[in-house]
Formats: sequence, C-alpha cells, structure tokens
Amino acid sequence: MTLAQAIKQQIILNLEALVTAGVIKGFVSVDRGKDPYSTPPTAGYPFALIGMPRVANDMEDNQNNLRTYRFDILFVINYENMSDMTYTVEGMIDAVLNQFDTNFSLAGAAVGAQVPPAQVQAFPISTPTQDFVCFVVSLEPRALYTLGT
Repeated sequence: MTLAQAIKQQIILNLEALVTAGVIKGFVSVDRGKDPYSTPPTAGYPFALIGMPRVANDMEDNQNNLRTYRFDILFVINYENMSDMTYTVEGMIDAVLNQFDTNFSLAGAAVGAQVPPAQVQAFPISTPTQDFVCFVVSLEPRALYTLGT
C-alpha cells in the first residue's frame, strides 16, 4: 500500500467511526468529480464526501522527502434534517474535529509530530430545490518517503 493509500484508508476508518457515533449517516469516497448536491446519498443526510488529495513535497534530507497529503472532506447537511438549526452544525464540527484530533497520526500512517490540527470552513449552498449547509475539514497529514523505495 502506498503512503497516500494508507493515509486515506485511516481517514475512511475515522469517517466510519463518525457513522457509528451517529454524527453522519454515511460517506462517499471518490477519486473523480461528483456532485453531492444533485444526487442524494443513499444513507441520507448528513454525509461526507472525500476525494483525492493534493500533495506537496519537501526535501527532508538527502535520503527522504516529507510529503504533505491534503485531504479536504466535504460534510453536507440538509436543513430539513437538522434537529436544532442553531447548534447542529457547531456540534457536528466539534465531533468531527474531536475524532481526527484524537487520531492525529492516523494510526501511524502519518508522522505524528508532523500532523497539524484540522481546519474547518463552513458555508451555505442553495440549489433551485434544496438548501444545504456544508463544511470542509482540511487534513494535512505528512509522511516520510525514503528516496528510491
């Protein structure tokens, strides 16, 4: 398994934990374009969508590169399914952050001391037939790649 695959696998395990905890109803993992607003997820709202990472590479030393794999995870909430319009989004954000903050090394797939805390950006989205509130959780786990392996 490659570095990126191991990191994504651990992110998916954390999303599964959020499903088990009842924070989200499901998630979709795709490596191609997808429009989560026009096709409702099979498990319902709220759900998460994770795609491909953006990768940055820094020379750590003459034998290793330090790669940063940025995964932006989109969480989509339908206003109709919100039990409390005032506090639901903030509670979900905290639950998601707690999940990833307590698993910051992604079970060793990322270099523990090199994983910055997750960042969040929230925003509303409207289509002609639906209103959503969304937030993106950006994770930037880092992993060492030994040159020539």
